[in-house]
Amino acid sequence: MKTLIIKLAICMIPFLPLCSKLCAQNTEEDIIKKGYIDDAIINIIIDHLPNGWKFKNEKGCFIIQRQDSIWELSENTLNVPIEKREDKIKRIQANGKKTVSEIIIKFEDKWDFLKVQEATINNTSVSNDIRLLPDKYKITGLKDASLSSKEKVVYTPKTDEEKNRISNYNAELKQLKEKIIKIPDMSSQKYSLFVIAKNGCNDDNHIVYPDAASVELYTVMALFREVCGK
Repeated sequence: MKTLIIKLAICMIPFLPLCSKLCAQNTEEDIIKKGYIDDAIINIIIDHLPNGWKFKNEKGCFIIQRQDSIWELSENTLNVPIEKREDKIKRIQANGKKTVSEIIIKFEDKWDFLKVQEATINNTSVSNDIRLLPDKYKITGLKDASLSSKEKVVYTPKTDEEKNRISNYNAELKQLKEKIIKIPDMSSQKYSLFVIAKNGCNDDNHIVYPDAASVELYTVMALFREVCGK
């Protein structure tokens, strides 16, 4: 534990001058406009956002948002047709929706080591119960390979009795999943951070125009990961 604290302290050293410069170089108007808060790490991120991005602190969430709107099209990008860039842009604008690129991060008072450990132990136990659940209800052999995916296993019944077993399985699975404790994705100086959503970016199910918005969003996420520790 002492070694971890020492490593974190060493990692913070390069950022201390930046924290001082933030206070010294920004007027009261700048502080209000940019949205600085009482957390040196978050303020470093705010001060290094891409041009045209703003930071808001609303209802227990940090919202980092691109001011210019974009076009977003819902699409399975694993099966994107081969097309010219100009045609792709036209298709996104014709079939997509106008929206904004944003990152939504819920924050809480910073978890201590004990709280993280308790949540980890709980989640390990619950995950093990979930793993054993198909055997408990004897539905392993009912897995439908054609409908199942990495994200979700689908079980197909052939009789009413199998249907009841699958129903009971799903009911207990839901209860178990509700017991899983979400562990912070990152931590800043004073807060534990939970990434709630990344909207308006290229991913497996969306394409956006302009591409620069997506690049900027992932740049902001990389910045968070660089300066925030677990």
